[in-house]
Amino acid sequence: MSSRRRSFSERLASQLRSEKASTIAIAILIVLTMALLSGAIYSMATDRPISIAFLQGGGMRVFLWDMRWQTHAETIVVFIYYALGAGGLLLYARAVSRPSDPRTTKYMLFFSFLLVLLSFLGIYSGYLEKFTSPY
Repeated sequence: MSSRRRSFSERLASQLRSEKASTIAIAILIVLTMALLSGAIYSMATDRPISIAFLQGGGMRVFLWDMRWQTHAETIVVFIYYALGAGGLLLYARAVSRPSDPRTTKYMLFFSFLLVLLSFLGIYSGYLEKFTSPY
């Protein structure tokens, strides 16, 4: 019986040390970090949840004009921008570490730059909206 347990624990340990398991662990850590940085904890812990701010003139705002408030939609939008940036950085790392065809590497570098640029511009425009009052 103990040999079965030992063999099961050895198989489990070998599976956890594999490259696939480490890749999955890294992906989970990246997603958790993006969720933490985008404000998911604030969105879950706030006592005054706001999904989207509707204005009197019929418009709506995703980013509120106060640094102390955050909407749920803002959390989702910032998470998506962080995901775009992380995808761009991962694409860049793939293009640099495993160059295959020069044309493929060129396209990978170009699209990684576009993803990082789009992510930066989205986060920056959201940050600017935090300081712009709708009135």
